[in-house]
Amino acid sequence: MDCGGTDTSKFVEVGGNESTITVNVVSTFLLALLILPKLQETAKLQGTTPNLTIVSSEVHFFTAFPERNDPSIFTALNDSSKAKMMDRYNVSKLLEVFACREIARLHPVSDMRVTLNFLNPGLCHSELQRDVPSSFRPLVNIFMLLARTTEVGARTLVHAALAGPETHGKYLSDNRVRACANLVEGPEGAEVQRRVWGELGGILEGIRPGILKVLDA
Repeated sequence: MDCGGTDTSKFVEVGGNESTITVNVVSTFLLALLILPKLQETAKLQGTTPNLTIVSSEVHFFTAFPERNDPSIFTALNDSSKAKMMDRYNVSKLLEVFACREIARLHPVSDMRVTLNFLNPGLCHSELQRDVPSSFRPLVNIFMLLARTTEVGARTLVHAALAGPETHGKYLSDNRVRACANLVEGPEGAEVQRRVWGELGGILEGIRPGILKVLDA
């Protein structure tokens, strides 16, 4: 699942957070947790293990994520005076990776009754570039000549949605389990991951009190 894109060239607050974070992170995981009870019901009734798949991106490799050094990550992301908006999409996809991995670590498939994985569809022909500033569009249009067709990109979503419980908490790219960025799997990754999900979980609880309880079927 993917809640869509937003204009990452400008700092705009939506729903209490910078818009890219609201759309790509907060809204994505809010919707995921709202859907989860229905998936768990299906698991019990049919004896299956449904998949909940988050559309992430390989661009999570491309950010240094300096906000991780602040006492509150999401507070730092909402500081317009420090925001590097050209990096914000990359950061939002990294946050998705951290959140998925931590949810899966805390809640194995046996608890959730659902497989949670996340994938990189690759650069595809889509509406992703619709909000690119006009000055960058000629360069982006050239870059898009290398993009996969929408159909080829969709195969990665189908693969992840049909993958087994062995992909719980895993990053899928080119229809295979792949390693995440060094920032995720390196020495500080576990602590940053814990902090990201702790703060994001608090935001989600503020929006819908008790929503985190659905993680334990």
